Amino acid sequence: MAATVRIVPQEEIGKGTADVPVLRLAGGGAFAARAARLRQLAAREAAASGYLELMAALADAQHAALASHPKSKEPLSAQLEQRRSHGMPPLGGRDRASAWREVLDAIGQRIAPRLPETAAALLRGLSTASHGFVENLADRILDFDYPGLDARVVPFVGAALQVHWLHRAAMLGEAAFPRLEVANVCPVCGSPPVAAALHVDVPTPGSRYLHCALCASSWHVPRGQCTQCETRGKLAYFHIEGGAETVKAEACEECRAYLKIVNRQRDPLADPVADDLATLALDVLMDESGYQRAAPNLFFVPGQT
Repeated sequence: MAATVRIVPQEEIGKGTADVPVLRLAGGGAFAARAARLRQLAAREAAASGYLELMAALADAQHAALASHPKSKEPLSAQLEQRRSHGMPPLGGRDRASAWREVLDAIGQRIAPRLPETAAALLRGLSTASHGFVENLADRILDFDYPGLDARVVPFVGAALQVHWLHRAAMLGEAAFPRLEVANVCPVCGSPPVAAALHVDVPTPGSRYLHCALCASSWHVPRGQCTQCETRGKLAYFHIEGGAETVKAEACEECRAYLKIVNRQRDPLADPVADDLATLALDVLMDESGYQRAAPNLFFVPGQT
């Protein structure tokens, strides 16, 4: 594993920050773009091609489910204002409409034929399970409480929840979500980031955005600062020697945490979720080097296959 280290000067960190959009909600084509990226990565990564193709099919199912998502009621304005006034994400917590279960059923019907029979049976079983059982499962996944859960169903429940939260965020629009004081929490739904990305389609190209693991929103966090402990000047960047440098692990020497960062200046089609799944070997090397992953991915349950 090779490492490159660059400490970003303070004046560069602040340069142009006021011109950079603080928040960007995911658009209706987010899942279709992810599916295309996953297929592109599958063609490059022979060893993981089957897995990445399956994840592409799952993203296709998400795209279809989003297009047919039942119109949800907007949260009560008083509830939204209360959360804003307390510095909380307006769509944070476990509140959700029952429509998310319809999304899960739609995704299950579309993806089950692509799965091994045992996994397909588990997914079909969710459609006939009690609402209480499925809602409890969703609560645990929203808390990223994976121990004890069957890893085979986590990605599909997570996929349905992603669709539902993206739909809810789009209903309210970006103006509904103020900046939060806590940098590593999504200002829309309060979830952690799955990874970071360096954007090119902003007034200051190369600006760092964190990408939400749940609602797919992205929010700006200046470079040069650890997103976990907020220490400055102690970030190191690691990549697999001989591999593409589109994805690196941004690691803090102070707290020993890392998250991946995808460089859209190198590849404009890079996607935080897709490129994370295609670089799991980097996670193995970071773990062996004594760093702890700080970013969950709803399609990958650590320690389970």
